[in-house]
Amino acid sequence: MEPMFDLELHCHTRYSPDSLVRLPDLIERARTVGLHKLAITDHSEIEGALLAHEMAPDLIIVGEEAMTDQGEILCYYITDLIPRDLPLQDAINMVHAQGGICGPSHPLDPRRHGIGVDNLVNYASQFDFIEVFNARTRDHSKNEMTQQITENLLRPMICCSDAHTLQEVGISRTRFAADVTCAADFLRELQRAQIVPHYSSPMTSAGSLLATIAHKVGLDKRR
Repeated sequence: MEPMFDLELHCHTRYSPDSLVRLPDLIERARTVGLHKLAITDHSEIEGALLAHEMAPDLIIVGEEAMTDQGEILCYYITDLIPRDLPLQDAINMVHAQGGICGPSHPLDPRRHGIGVDNLVNYASQFDFIEVFNARTRDHSKNEMTQQITENLLRPMICCSDAHTLQEVGISRTRFAADVTCAADFLRELQRAQIVPHYSSPMTSAGSLLATIAHKVGLDKRR
């Protein structure tokens, strides 16, 4: 049997305004559910990802879900924050300039800052991957359409949980045949990766709503 290395590539912590997940709990959960790599992609923030990487460098990929002027992109293997609301082209360039890789998150989901079909097609050659399955996308046709377009464009695909609670971590995965330690490894293995899609419960949105309220009333950020 060939080895399998499962990656969770879209995950939030209490460093996002809509999650309350603590870093030690997240790391423990990732190991419990058999993940080999976990990309922390907080909204326009990398502080939590950097701290988590110090705590578990074998597990954590430092990432960000960066908001551009056209919508959100997932960024991996970055060292510097991608500022909010940059032009999409500038954000892509900034990621690549620091040796990172990037691609759009839930690109056809207008309810959650997807970049839209025109940007998906026009920037496809500059994206290192496309998130074709997001477990929190409630209109399943959006995932299906994204995958079809991505296949037609011959671009690499990832499948993600978009976890905002511990229970969501690892629900959906991208499965590699070998472990990865850098962006070059990631891109190589992505060419032969499998996607393992499962939808999360609609109730997960309630967890995000409660987290948003908690942050607004002053819940501080703690490890």
